[in-house]
Amino acid sequence: MKTIAMLCGLMALTSALADSAFVDFSTKMVFPQKLGGLPFDRVEKYDNEAFGYSVFYAQGTFQAELTVCTLGKTDIPDGPEGDAVTLAFQSAESLLKKSQANGNISKLRKRGGSVIPNRGDIRFANTIFQYDQPRITAGVSNSVPRILSVYLTGSKSNLIKLDLQFDMQESKRASDLSKEMLKQLIGILSAQPDDDALLMAACDALLLDPASYAGRTAAQYVLAKAQTMDDLNIYTHLFVWPDGYQKPKTADLLVAAYFAGMLQVVVPQKLESGGEFEAFVAMLNSYGVMRAKDEITSIPEFDEWAKASDKNALYEQLLYTEVEE
Repeated sequence: MKTIAMLCGLMALTSALADSAFVDFSTKMVFPQKLGGLPFDRVEKYDNEAFGYSVFYAQGTFQAELTVCTLGKTDIPDGPEGDAVTLAFQSAESLLKKSQANGNISKLRKRGGSVIPNRGDIRFANTIFQYDQPRITAGVSNSVPRILSVYLTGSKSNLIKLDLQFDMQESKRASDLSKEMLKQLIGILSAQPDDDALLMAACDALLLDPASYAGRTAAQYVLAKAQTMDDLNIYTHLFVWPDGYQKPKTADLLVAAYFAGMLQVVVPQKLESGGEFEAFVAMLNSYGVMRAKDEITSIPEFDEWAKASDKNALYEQLLYTEVEE
């Protein structure tokens, strides 16, 4: 029974952490690969620190942008009120008015606002805007009514802003989607992940898109943590890139992916070592992700290994075969 309980606990932990797309290590916020059913798209980190970063999700005509920033303020209170919230709403409306003045949208109007949910420790100020957007479909230009629903709150000394845009004809689905989004977002803001949970989330974000901002941020964290684990088995003869290898420089992302695959095995099970095969596969898969996006130059051995249908047999063979340099 103890073994069954341990395995069930491990499965629950793995499931909970298996959809991380981006980790903000300063606030310990972990963003999922799906928000309200919308797939993760990308993360953008802005040069101006006051503007923070945005996590984007999109599907069809639905677009969601989740921004975490300070707007240069050091005293943002928790909750849906305060100067930062007011400033953010004013900025959103100003951008829409500018877009209308430039002819990008028309018939802009504010449809009102509220604070949601009605009760709870984390609540959002919400304002809804409606506008028409020109769109060409099958060669015909149409004016499509769109909705921008802006949600704002203060949390973790930051301003949290969720912009959800969609075609007005999809308002019913948008209502269900926004409820799920806010539920997830409240969970993100209220969660207190421990070090192991953050590490597992970082591994997942790294392996999802290694060369992206989210992946590179996670890679730094994974490498730093792996260097503190002295008992991990590292088969360096599998690191077959040549000296001076570029794009990425020194192939740090591949090494980080190797450790990520390994840590996804040893950390949940509290092992001192293990996961060597998973490390190899994670490194190969990450190489494939980056090659598909032309984010990394070719490594002939990796190209050949990727063709193997039985990666387990390949790995066993490579363990006892010295790779030519």
